[in-house]
Amino acid sequence: MRPILLKGHKGPLTCVKYNKDGDLLFTTCRRGGVNLWYSDDGERIGTYNNHNGAVMYVDVNFACTRLATASMDATARIWDVETGKVLREFKTQAGNRCASFATGDKRLAVLTDPWGDQPCCIQIFDTESGDSPVMRIPMDVGVAKATRALWGPLNKKILVSNEAGGILSYEAATGECLIERCDFEQEIPDFTYSQDMMTFIVASKDHTAMLYDTNTLEPIRKYVSDRPINSAAISPLMDHVVIGGGQDASAVTTTAGRSGRFQALFYHKIFENEIGSVQGHFGPINSLAFNPDGRSFTSGGEDGYVRVHHFDPEYFSLE
Repeated sequence: MRPILLKGHKGPLTCVKYNKDGDLLFTTCRRGGVNLWYSDDGERIGTYNNHNGAVMYVDVNFACTRLATASMDATARIWDVETGKVLREFKTQAGNRCASFATGDKRLAVLTDPWGDQPCCIQIFDTESGDSPVMRIPMDVGVAKATRALWGPLNKKILVSNEAGGILSYEAATGECLIERCDFEQEIPDFTYSQDMMTFIVASKDHTAMLYDTNTLEPIRKYVSDRPINSAAISPLMDHVVIGGGQDASAVTTTAGRSGRFQALFYHKIFENEIGSVQGHFGPINSLAFNPDGRSFTSGGEDGYVRVHHFDPEYFSLE
């Protein structure tokens, strides 16, 4: 499996995201800017440059006409995918870690960092009109900083992860916290849904990843690794999950790629055993995503590289 190596960013990757058809790939980095690529051959189509700080997350709507970005420059933006024009800009009180389109694209949930004596907050904006949020869902004072906030199925819930290893489910209509779990000992950098959104996988710095039921937040499977995990994804085609991470970025310069454990690891989704690994990055993997067709996956690393891996035919014969 020979990867396509993409070098279009000048800093560590923060997010890689496919559109629903899987033909386009969006990538973001800590030095600002969003790149758009063809996922098949890695050709760069263009860039979205307007943020003045790190772009932490990117989301694309179902029709692939609108792009949402969350940045540490205290703004979240909605872009026209085809022209690169900024359609909406939402100014917040602090840096933003996540932006998520609701189903139907009428609402955008933005996760904002604490500022002053104010805790983390999910701010929900109308994507068509108004500059102020139509709703705010503050985290409890003293609760660990949130890392992700994503809409659930049918826009009924918003799921949130935090640095204390907690997963929370909020009712979108009222902002009430319905379920709170803490199954991890360290920070949760990322979680991602399955294609049908009935399950999601959580990556943790405590060397584990867990598969959850979206409705009940009950854990289904647990995958144990030998490294901090920054990201994980669920295959839409095979009973596999991929996880990635590695030694903390602060010590990367003194560590060889192999000893730093920067490979992407594949596990059987049901039996929880490791079935393979893919090497290549010489820094921690920060973001992972499967193509919606299940025939390729992409990793973004602290080394500033994006690696697109198209699976060999032999992969699909794995049990």
